[in-house]
Amino acid sequence: MKRIHSKDDIVQAGLEIILSKGFNATGVEAILKQANVPKGSFYNFFSSKEEFGLAVIDKYLAETVGVLIPIFSDESLSPLERIKKSFEILIARFEGNDCSKGCLLGNLSLEMSDQYERARQHLDLSLLQWIRALSGLLLQAQTEKTISADLDPEMLAENLVSSFEGALLRSKVKKSSEPLKNFIFLYFDRFLSQKNES
Repeated sequence: MKRIHSKDDIVQAGLEIILSKGFNATGVEAILKQANVPKGSFYNFFSSKEEFGLAVIDKYLAETVGVLIPIFSDESLSPLERIKKSFEILIARFEGNDCSKGCLLGNLSLEMSDQYERARQHLDLSLLQWIRALSGLLLQAQTEKTISADLDPEMLAENLVSSFEGALLRSKVKKSSEPLKNFIFLYFDRFLSQKNES
């Protein structure tokens, strides 16, 4: 018997809907309709909607990591340039979606953290992966003396992610990428710029 649908088809369909509508507003029926699979297929793969949500988070994270790793690894750019470029790529993706959808990790952090403990932990670990990648680059920047040695790289990385997610939320409300561009300007042209060091 020919197998047409896979677990990945269902997760991909769910990712697209959840990015647009949110987790709680996305019913299993809508996911199955989008993926064009029978109801039994969903419960063959997932014991609950929350478990499905975890798989969606993993899928989104894998796709985003696939975009960011080549930038983080580009040694033709300085560590700070790599960090700046990584955020600019994410901003361009947001603009490409008409300033909607945003970051699934940020969206689900707002929506799921108080309701689903496993999802909260999963989101925390996903964000920590991002923070650690940035922290490593910031440590390199300190070694190269392009940012102050008295900054805590992990604290700064966490603040960058928090500020970016906050700017993204504001940008969704404004339907404009202006707050995100202000984030880039303030961090990379002002706060972390060597031009401002005396």
